[in-house]
Amino acid sequence: MEATNHPNITIYRGWDTPTKYVWSPFVTKTEFRLRTASLPYTSAAGSPRTAPKGKIPYIELSTPTRPTEHIADSTLISKSLGERGIARDLNANLTALQRGQDLAIRALFEEKLYFFTGHERWVKNYYTMRDHVLWAIPYPLRLVIGNLAYRGNVRKMYEQGSGRFSDEEISAFVREIWDGVSGILEESRRGAKSEDCFWVLGGEEPTEADSTVFGFVVSTLVCDAAPQTRELVKSEFPVVVEYAERIHKRWFPDYDM
Repeated sequence: MEATNHPNITIYRGWDTPTKYVWSPFVTKTEFRLRTASLPYTSAAGSPRTAPKGKIPYIELSTPTRPTEHIADSTLISKSLGERGIARDLNANLTALQRGQDLAIRALFEEKLYFFTGHERWVKNYYTMRDHVLWAIPYPLRLVIGNLAYRGNVRKMYEQGSGRFSDEEISAFVREIWDGVSGILEESRRGAKSEDCFWVLGGEEPTEADSTVFGFVVSTLVCDAAPQTRELVKSEFPVVVEYAERIHKRWFPDYDM
């Protein structure tokens, strides 16, 4: 869709790689939202230290009628774009049942899979994760900050609950989630043309759930700190990869595949 006004948008992605996807599913979720709304934007690295909520991503937004704003959190960014008339509400035409399904799918990924994947990244592949996430910090200091980050993530996962499971149990939960979304996408693909995108709820247009699912699929496929999950998705759930490939070709052709 065309934007109703002409905002200037900068998205802070955490990494200085403007033609590549990043490891954060929430960054790609936000970029999906901007691109499907035909909103041009520029990319910058930024930092959690300068982010409004201490989180990546965040955006800098200015319009002819409003002062510059900094908005953090991928969900709040999407809501803000809709409330300001900059982008269409993707879920506006959904039924009450569909809105519930959309919300449930987002919660499954953002409140469950995120923590299970975090265990693989921060516990099983700590050094790979540390050196990627803390790329901008000089090496001696990176050891200290990395140790603090490790402890913080382990504590957070334990308090949330995912950190109380064994590796085998977490792997089983991860497989169950991807198996479930694969079944949903298989059904959706049956109604799509051979080159068209197909969507989580099976409609003709994406919903908020697609921004989340696409973000997590891409994050899984590009993250070197989660090789087990990447291999699982690539080898056992090809429809999930195809779903992301079709979106990539339509809206992210300038990015490395």
